[in-house]
Amino acid sequence: MDRSPSITLETGLDLRQVTSTGSILHISQNEDDFLCTEPEENKFIPIDFTFGEPVNNFELFEKSLTAVDNNGYVKKKVLEEGGGLPFYEGQTVTVMFAGYWENELEPFDSTAVNKPMHVDLNDNGLLPGLQIAIKSMLVGETSVFLLSYKVMYGEMGIPPRIKPKSDCVFYLKAVKCIITPKEGLLNISERNMFHRVHDEVRMLYSSGYTLYKISNYYGAVKLFNKAVNMLHKCRLADEKEEEKQEKLLKKLYLNIAICSNKIKKPLKTCIACNELNRLNNLWNNAKALLQNARALRMIGEFDEAEKKLKRSLKLCPDGEEVKKEFTVLQKNRDACNQNKLLAKQLVGAASNVPSEQFKKEVDNLITNFKESDDLCKLTLPGDLNSAEMEYIREVCIRENLFFNKIRENFALDKEEEETVSDVKASQDDLDKELALYCTNVSH
Repeated sequence: MDRSPSITLETGLDLRQVTSTGSILHISQNEDDFLCTEPEENKFIPIDFTFGEPVNNFELFEKSLTAVDNNGYVKKKVLEEGGGLPFYEGQTVTVMFAGYWENELEPFDSTAVNKPMHVDLNDNGLLPGLQIAIKSMLVGETSVFLLSYKVMYGEMGIPPRIKPKSDCVFYLKAVKCIITPKEGLLNISERNMFHRVHDEVRMLYSSGYTLYKISNYYGAVKLFNKAVNMLHKCRLADEKEEEKQEKLLKKLYLNIAICSNKIKKPLKTCIACNELNRLNNLWNNAKALLQNARALRMIGEFDEAEKKLKRSLKLCPDGEEVKKEFTVLQKNRDACNQNKLLAKQLVGAASNVPSEQFKKEVDNLITNFKESDDLCKLTLPGDLNSAEMEYIREVCIRENLFFNKIRENFALDKEEEETVSDVKASQDDLDKELALYCTNVSH
């Protein structure tokens, strides 16, 4: 007997409401579920929230609030009194929140029911408005804040998700407060314990995902690479931590591959896919195979790309993206067939002048390569002699193309040489990129 997956309801359904006014069924989705999938444009990310309500008119709502800061950018109303001493910078505060735009029914951001946010008041990367709001609270307090765009997302916003000059309302609840552990701030240049790295990596991942959603692929791939670097350097206590590390690495490498293809850096994609293969997550992963195939097609490795696509299609027979990629692959393989050069080579081995037929094929090949938006590099056959290679080099100079060496082979290239050693950024460069993450976190 075939049984479909069961769903557990947090609260029961009232049959009288079902048959009369109706009921709304909310299905919560854990953060792990959407973080492990490929980022997609316009994909809705479900949000759980337990408090707060929409505000129709910020101007009227503002009259019931009290300014917290001298400039009046943060205004507050206490909904439930807290207790204890004021927060200070040596503490870590656990908060729940729900944020609303004016006259919108659903929150644009919120903590999950069972996953509050932990804020180190020394260094947390929060937007200034939220930082001021949290510091004004006491443990157990629930308050609503009207936050000016000047201390939140700025005049530009983050289109299309956040409009320019967007004020917002945040409901905040201070759940608990502890003294920040004496371990201090995370030193990313050291081999930290996994439990310290884990939360930092998840924040980097979430921030990279946000940058991807607004098409900032360069920023996203930097954050993903930063997270990978931290995971590789951390110390693991047991097999359980190793499993968690591997799970995060698989997510990160897949998204590095996706973003690298978006910015036309196919060699970086290939490196990420090699790492996925090492983690046994390439040949059994249709999405990873598709990204690998795109990268291979971009560097003219058409036969290898076809193998990856066939495997991807076998894993996911209804994959429309794979079928589209097959079409693009065949189009470029027909237009830029490198093997035609071998058929037009010199007849006499002693001759130092390429044949006219060979020159014609080279000219056609380079023209087609230059006009194709789907190719970044094109690997040349390894059986060409020095005179033929020199002619190709001359045509590349004439057509403003580069003639680079990739591993043992030469290739036509639309950009300056990008080798595997260039792709693997140094530790110092990666450390500098942490500042980007701090300024782009979504909270």
